[in-house]
Amino acid sequence: MFKYSNKYGVMGMAGKCEVLGDFEGLRKNKNKVVSFSKDFNPNSPIISYSYIYEKPSAKGYMKCRQITSKLDKSFFKLEGGNFREIRETRNKFNKIITIKEYKKEDVLELIDRWDAQSGKKYGWQRHSGYDRAFFNRWYDSEKENLISRFYYIDDRIVGYSVLHKESDNYTYIIRKADNTIRNTCLYVDYKTFEEIYNIENKDFYVNWGASSGTLLKYKRKFGSFEETDVYFYSIKTTPN
Repeated sequence: MFKYSNKYGVMGMAGKCEVLGDFEGLRKNKNKVVSFSKDFNPNSPIISYSYIYEKPSAKGYMKCRQITSKLDKSFFKLEGGNFREIRETRNKFNKIITIKEYKKEDVLELIDRWDAQSGKKYGWQRHSGYDRAFFNRWYDSEKENLISRFYYIDDRIVGYSVLHKESDNYTYIIRKADNTIRNTCLYVDYKTFEEIYNIENKDFYVNWGASSGTLLKYKRKFGSFEETDVYFYSIKTTPN
């Protein structure tokens, strides 16, 4: 079973929080910590357990699905009706989108733009602070351990993706795309995977992390090799 709550997955969720243990948890504030293992119990009045792979006895938990896709030669042919949307998106944007070198100021500008657009239009739970913190806190020191791509139309950044590789399994850490242009997100994801396949020239797996609803449906467009229930819940405790 692939697990998303590894070092790099936690980096993508850390924001400005203090990292606890060997990326086993995060301290949100003096009263609350996040733990990514049911066996990691730091002293705190409130412990929020995230990415737990066993059904908890605690009440009030939330269950999501962690999905892993297998990307292989057959997928990249994009044949048939199931892949029509991806195929048409690739053909359209291959003509106008290019990959350029990392520029931090461009990335932060895209995050601000995405934040404003999505907040007004969709009311999403945006998590854009995770992305800002990742590039401010981790990217420069970790970039040699990452697969990252930055997508532009002319001189305007329209998307980026950051993954970490371990063996043939990639953890999808963070990604943003300009949501005023239809299907840029789909293109960023497909093109990133195509880039990896062209480099590796072999099958590989992408762990997308946990989701539900329309986001889970979107991820399934790239195939569902493995799906696992993951649980999120909080408990109140008396610290020692």
